[in-house]
Amino acid sequence: MSTLTRYSVLCRSSLDGDTLVGHAAVFGQVAQVPGGYEQLSPSAFDEVLKRADSDVTSLWNHDPQYLLGRQAAGTLRLKVDEEGLSFENDLPDTSYANDLRKLLARGDITGASFGFIPDLDKSTWTRAKDGSQIHTINALKFLRDVSPVTFPAYSGAGVALRSLDLGQASGRSQLVRARARVLYGR
Repeated sequence: MSTLTRYSVLCRSSLDGDTLVGHAAVFGQVAQVPGGYEQLSPSAFDEVLKRADSDVTSLWNHDPQYLLGRQAAGTLRLKVDEEGLSFENDLPDTSYANDLRKLLARGDITGASFGFIPDLDKSTWTRAKDGSQIHTINALKFLRDVSPVTFPAYSGAGVALRSLDLGQASGRSQLVRARARVLYGR
């Protein structure tokens, strides 16, 4: 299977000047996808990020008309940490990037995602308690993009706009409080 796949993660928001930061993918979480469940191994991005020809883009909602940054240009930086695939994206001064800044600051955009082709030869499959298949992605053949999105599929990872001059609680703190209100009525 060499189909490009895109999965999303929940967003955390904050702003650091014009830099979008966060996690496009997280480890240790299971997402429900067509045909069962999927999870990422901590080694999933190791090989693909070492490739000399890697040129991952950042796109708003995976739409190439809304280019936000590019690895080859140095405006998108990726690395793997203990949580997952983190990214920093220097946003352009464009009308759509300015719209995105406002939507992130308001908490309207709450997701991030990544587009990829898994290396199925290195994947493993197990069964969940409900009998559904769990696909563990241990390596990627190709990483296409990391993107802030409207509708996330994975929970727990995030994208953020950070700013030292906002003078308000970080989006992550606001998100934690909002989740508590929804989950616990607080």
